[in-house]
Amino acid sequence: MGLCSSNSMKKGELEEYQVLTFLTKREILRIHDAFCSACPQGKDYREEKLPAEQVCTWPQLKVNPFRDRICQVFSTEGSFTFEDVLGMASIFSQMAHPSLKIEYAFRIYDFNNDGFIDEEDLQNVIRRLVNGNKLSEEEIASLANHILEEADLDNDGMLSLAEFEHAMTKSPDFLHSFRISF
Repeated sequence: MGLCSSNSMKKGELEEYQVLTFLTKREILRIHDAFCSACPQGKDYREEKLPAEQVCTWPQLKVNPFRDRICQVFSTEGSFTFEDVLGMASIFSQMAHPSLKIEYAFRIYDFNNDGFIDEEDLQNVIRRLVNGNKLSEEEIASLANHILEEADLDNDGMLSLAEFEHAMTKSPDFLHSFRISF
């Protein structure tokens, strides 16, 4: 791997990316450098796509228990364009609007991609969050059931985006923990 042939970003492009994201110029340039260093030598970063598996190994995602889901949600057909990476970094930035963070967290936690977070999705989330701590399957099921009892306002056995958003707005730790620095 080498550097992109078009290694320097034009000032107008940088300013446009800053307007379209929640990122600073410095963050955009850092992401640009990381993306270009992963591109094949001689390729233009605006036309290059990196495999999601490669982006998932970046230090910012490598230890995240949801890295595979993050890459699935933010990639386009299993690969990342530079703009896909910017979009991902923008949502995980400190400056992103809370409702956007909640929407993307919902998509990440919706393991079966059915537009709802059900008990199985919650169990998957819990397993990933307590990876190092041993919880029995019964304890995981009980915890998922308790979460549903608290957050499932219409008692249909699953969380809609609105119900998930309602629950997350009551959790101040969520917004502080849903960040990744790129």
